Amino acid sequence: MIKGLISRLKRWYAIPYLLTCIAVSIQSISHLFNDDKLSLSWLGAAVAVVPLVLFMSMVYSFPYTRFVQFIATPVVMALIGAVLAVVEMRPLPTFYTMFFGLGGVLVYVFWYTYLDRSDNVLLHKGDLLPDFTVNSLEGEPVASSSFLGRKVLWVFYRGNWCPMCQAQLAGIAKHYDAFKKRGVDVVLISPQSRLKSKEQKSRLGVDLQFYEDENNQAACRLGIVHRYGVPLGMLGYGHDTVLPTVLLTDENGVIAYADLTDNFRYRPQAETLINALDEVWA
Repeated sequence: MIKGLISRLKRWYAIPYLLTCIAVSIQSISHLFNDDKLSLSWLGAAVAVVPLVLFMSMVYSFPYTRFVQFIATPVVMALIGAVLAVVEMRPLPTFYTMFFGLGGVLVYVFWYTYLDRSDNVLLHKGDLLPDFTVNSLEGEPVASSSFLGRKVLWVFYRGNWCPMCQAQLAGIAKHYDAFKKRGVDVVLISPQSRLKSKEQKSRLGVDLQFYEDENNQAACRLGIVHRYGVPLGMLGYGHDTVLPTVLLTDENGVIAYADLTDNFRYRPQAETLINALDEVWA
């Protein structure tokens, strides 16, 4: 019950918070340009909030880059803004700085990005991958057992709306030849519609295998459903998604590598997966 409530709160956090920060940024910059005297409190509000708005805007606008590495910048700027605001202590801009700037960025880094993931007893290294069924982009059901006899990289990702997923898939596509050379099938599974996955495949321009996990049936089977994981405002994706998960299985369907990240900003890079392949099947 508590976990479900936290998931709902996170669903309501991202987009409303970003829109509020945009409004605060506009108001702060307006005061800096229009007031006769420079206000350190309004300067602090701008310094604390504007970098976070830029960071989140860049993450959603340029998903094929790794802006997640630069989250330290909004944190540092929020701290600097807080110092500037408290020097003058004007009530409204100081509140903006401490609540939306410093408070907001700390909430994002230390609360929002964590997935509250429990230990998954089904997906341990050395265990047999449980059977599940997904749909091909043509709508045909495909059983996981049909991949027996092949090495498979399974990537469960949230959808086109997720910039970290976009960066992850772009990295895999860039190194597709390396996976192919090692005889590994790359299987990408998402609860989003087949149409959206077709759009994703077209953008990547590589012959990766995309599948639809309709109503998160496979995710339920594997214990990796993320209830209320789709942020409010992401239309056409429902409200439940999948916890980002990467698995490597051998020809017998045995899990040789598993990454069950507890923070959606951190995913194994393609180079990491290639190194894992070489270590497992040297």
